[in-house]
Amino acid sequence: MRPLFTKLVFAALLPAHALTYAARADTIGSEEATVGVRNDARPFIWQDKNTNGYNGLFWDICTEAVQRAGYRLKAVTVNTRQRAEFLNMGTGDFDLLCDPTTITLRRMRNFAYNGGVPYLQFSPIIFVANGSYVQPRRGTVAPNAAGDLPEGADNPTCNEIVRWMDKVKGEKPEEWKWWPSPKAKAADSNGSPPPASSGFLGWLKYKFDLTLSRSSQGDGIQTKSFAFWGYVEGSTSQEAAEQQAKAQSKDGLIVCPRSMPSHEDAAKEFCSGRLARYYGDVEMIRAALAGYSENANTRCGADFTPAATGSYEPYALVVSSHHFTDFPERVTLALYGMFEDGTVERLFTGHFPGAQKSQHLATLFRINSIPAGGDAPKEIKDPLLACFRCPVGVRRASLFTSSAVYVLKE
Repeated sequence: MRPLFTKLVFAALLPAHALTYAARADTIGSEEATVGVRNDARPFIWQDKNTNGYNGLFWDICTEAVQRAGYRLKAVTVNTRQRAEFLNMGTGDFDLLCDPTTITLRRMRNFAYNGGVPYLQFSPIIFVANGSYVQPRRGTVAPNAAGDLPEGADNPTCNEIVRWMDKVKGEKPEEWKWWPSPKAKAADSNGSPPPASSGFLGWLKYKFDLTLSRSSQGDGIQTKSFAFWGYVEGSTSQEAAEQQAKAQSKDGLIVCPRSMPSHEDAAKEFCSGRLARYYGDVEMIRAALAGYSENANTRCGADFTPAATGSYEPYALVVSSHHFTDFPERVTLALYGMFEDGTVERLFTGHFPGAQKSQHLATLFRINSIPAGGDAPKEIKDPLLACFRCPVGVRRASLFTSSAVYVLKE
């Protein structure tokens, strides 16, 4: 009992930067935390296809925080669909989701005591990003992303436009004629999904979720042009893309928002001239386009002008108390300690060399660098601080029972 209490007092007196090494030592033989790791959120976190290892600022933050909290880490790869299922229903039952997850009131309500997953909660905000979209550079010819509809297209659905583009593949745009037959139109009006196709954009029908709604034109207004906008499924950009698409679908234009399974797929479609807009976190978009250009040995031109007036995206981790009731507290304390001792600052500099933080991000880093406080007294009076140094499984009650027994023995 005495060695344990002595160890706890000693740990409490350590400065924040020294806790890192002590925590790593404590993870030997400790319990294991399952961490869902996003595989396609470059430059924040992604999985290397050659080594299957994980990279990025968030990966380093997650591994350090879990170790400081006193747990061993078990990584499980998570794609966008699995991420959405975890946030909505808790599917996967991870102790930590290592992903740049935007804090929204809708998600917070789902994490509340009467929500769908009341054992989940957000960590402190650890990054601030900018959500917006990019578009092809001026002068770029992309008739498959946006253009005029030929005669005979009577207020078509997005699915009918996809069928038509599949049919005219290889032809010159000025020679395109409207294709969907009355039978195909009837099938669409009944809400039936389009048949499989092996031609241009046909494979998208299996992977991408197209909006199945007719153009919101006024009476007597003929749909004359179309546009495809893309976003990654499960992201907060989906709402922005769909709302703006609905608002823009007027005066003869129909906008079809399209859900992509990953940023890699979205970048490929955009660079191949099949998207007129690509929505998402601006830094993720930039990294995805750069990655595609490198892999395809080509140059993907994009206009980032709209990104100057994007939305506020506060990123945090999602932690669970389902398996370990004090796990969220431990991770929160670890994160604040990492800001206070400069660990997060060093990681940011290492992953984004030469990059200057935005005003909002610089302010966040200062806010999160809370004071370490003065030297703690020999008696541990703060239960949270005491429990942070407890071996996993030792709860506050047992800690103070042990302390009382020690004092009585002395």
